[in-house]
Amino acid sequence: MRLGVTGMMPGNLDDVDERLARKIAELGFTGVGAHLAGEPQKVSAETCHRAKSILEQQGIRIIQFWGWYDSIITSDEPVRQSGVSTAQEIIRLASLLGADMVGIRPTSLNPRGAWWPHPENDSPATEERLVRSLREITSVCETYGVPIALECHVTSTLNSATAVRRIIEATGSKWIKVNMDPINFIPDLRTAHHTTDLLNELFDVLGSYVAAAHIKDVYVEDRHVVHISETIPGDGIFDFDTFFRRFEETLPEGYGFIEHLPESQIPRANVFVREKLKQLNIPILN
Repeated sequence: MRLGVTGMMPGNLDDVDERLARKIAELGFTGVGAHLAGEPQKVSAETCHRAKSILEQQGIRIIQFWGWYDSIITSDEPVRQSGVSTAQEIIRLASLLGADMVGIRPTSLNPRGAWWPHPENDSPATEERLVRSLREITSVCETYGVPIALECHVTSTLNSATAVRRIIEATGSKWIKVNMDPINFIPDLRTAHHTTDLLNELFDVLGSYVAAAHIKDVYVEDRHVVHISETIPGDGIFDFDTFFRRFEETLPEGYGFIEHLPESQIPRANVFVREKLKQLNIPILN
């Protein structure tokens, strides 16, 4: 397994500098996930090459690359097309950065946010639009040599292992993979308290599509009505033994990324992850 981190890269690639690269390298990470904050059409090739060079000097690569785009599941066709074309631009930038993959979120029909729930997010019509959008997005993957990795969540169209596999197979594209983020698939209290069952289902159904993983923990809050929240790895109830073993069996040279933490908490998460991998005799590769 290789270790990476998200949340340390700036949204503006012009802000990547030697100090940042050294800080990431000193934590022992060899890969990063980067989220572009602005419009990909406005980012120059020179900016990409500069950021890539600075990171490479410290032995770091951009493995996962994301950006923002309009809803790709909306029935508003001009908006959907805008989302698809922007996602294609993100793939083009990823090729300039030497990124291994582009993270593609399914978006939402909720106008307040790309990850917020909506009663029609998992309807058959919405699923059909997502399949069409993914086909169109991946039409440029071969041109640039960059696959996409689906970001999934229970609030989205990609809300279960079976739904994700069904949608991937419906596209007929060899360029679609999955980012294994088990916490995002927890829909209820029973699953939160029995993550081993969830993990085995996810790897059994989606194992052949896994491209990388996100490393997070989960806990159930003591307040009404139901609040299931993320936390620092090691502080919650997630079955990391099964998670790391199944990932190692599936993708032994793949990256696991510590995610969704403020920079001040990343070192503590890093220590836990490395100690857990050592306990499980899973080697950390460069």
